[in-house]
Amino acid sequence: MEKGKTAVGFLSPQPYMTLAMEKMRENYDVHVLEPRTWDDAEMDDIAAYCRQNGIVSVGGFAQKDAFHHILINERLGNPVPSRLAFFYCMNKYLMRTLEPDPFFFAPVDPLHESDEQIAAKFDEWPAMLKNTSLSLGKGIYKITNEKELKEVLDTYRRDRGLQELIAGQYGSYLKGVDPEKVPQTAPPFMVEHLVDMNVAVEYCYEGYVTQDGEVVHYALTEEVYFSNHQALGYVTPPISIGRQTAKKIEEWVNVYMGRFAELGYRNQFFNLEFWIMPDGAIRLTEINPRAAHSYHYNYLYSFGNSLYEDNLLLARGDEPSRHNPWNKWCKGEDHSYTLIVLITGKDMNRVADILDYDYVEHLERDEGILIRHNRQREDVLTEHDMTAAGVMLLQIWVVGKTREDVIRKEHEIRARIYKKPPRDSVYPAYWDV
Repeated sequence: MEKGKTAVGFLSPQPYMTLAMEKMRENYDVHVLEPRTWDDAEMDDIAAYCRQNGIVSVGGFAQKDAFHHILINERLGNPVPSRLAFFYCMNKYLMRTLEPDPFFFAPVDPLHESDEQIAAKFDEWPAMLKNTSLSLGKGIYKITNEKELKEVLDTYRRDRGLQELIAGQYGSYLKGVDPEKVPQTAPPFMVEHLVDMNVAVEYCYEGYVTQDGEVVHYALTEEVYFSNHQALGYVTPPISIGRQTAKKIEEWVNVYMGRFAELGYRNQFFNLEFWIMPDGAIRLTEINPRAAHSYHYNYLYSFGNSLYEDNLLLARGDEPSRHNPWNKWCKGEDHSYTLIVLITGKDMNRVADILDYDYVEHLERDEGILIRHNRQREDVLTEHDMTAAGVMLLQIWVVGKTREDVIRKEHEIRARIYKKPPRDSVYPAYWDV
């Protein structure tokens, strides 16, 4: 333990987080922890290591780290979200049941319902069919007819491995929870209204709940999409709404997260994704029981706040500064705009044959731009890798004093980085200068 520095544990950091961790080490004794399972013996061993090294709290920022965050902090005596609240967060159907005034959704259980019974639940076609447990865009389908529905359902029914994985995860989440409190309906799939993303705008909101149940608003980021629904980038603060919308968002979040607080969601950050519809209504996309790790740099570059450090402060029961990105934005304080440019690939090819790595190296070396390499240049994309939006290859952080600055830079990067420019991605009308 470094003398005079508070010791903290950082769960499974990714390579692009190196800059943030180096900065943290100026004030903290940072220990990297790499848990592999949720087994009691491993969790006990990690907790023992933490106590031996004076580690007061640990933080995890990816979905795979969220349960470790609970299991280890609990062993260190820190207050954590209840297992039941966490379970609701990890099931897309259950999280929807707490939403005020939701649009159409219904549970789907392919193992106990026939194709005909499930098809009868579709109030509208097309609609979205989602696996309620998977993340990173997996298990999400736009269903336009009963033939497509049957194909997805049959694939799931044959996949015993996935069924056992989900059952095992749920068993771990609910260990020790009173069975009387466990919801009877927690389906593996759900059907819901298909949002027209050419008219609705999606936002990513960061907040946390204190030990005594207070909901604290932390930051807001806008998600920008091409007209084919492929993600373009994430910009902080948002550019499609102004500060006058903040009060409405606060009221909606207070109601929704207040219900989570009643389930025992305490002393942890959360990440909400929601749409603001053309009529101004707010509709939930999903909740994640953690902070969104990639937005750390958005908040740092735009407002000077450290999401990672604030998470570790909260985990040990301390209060992060309320002079956070949300309040700075609401008060109109000086800030920059930070955009994560998303670079995806849709060709089953070697990544280096899709992207110009001489230009990538120029951005990193000569312009000092942070790039997260989701895939490496020698990786070969396969059909198994593909999602509806393709495969994420790079995330690139650009910063400007105005919205126009980051829009211009995004156009420049996207025009130069591909060896063969994508032809199916049309910019939204407002993404111009």
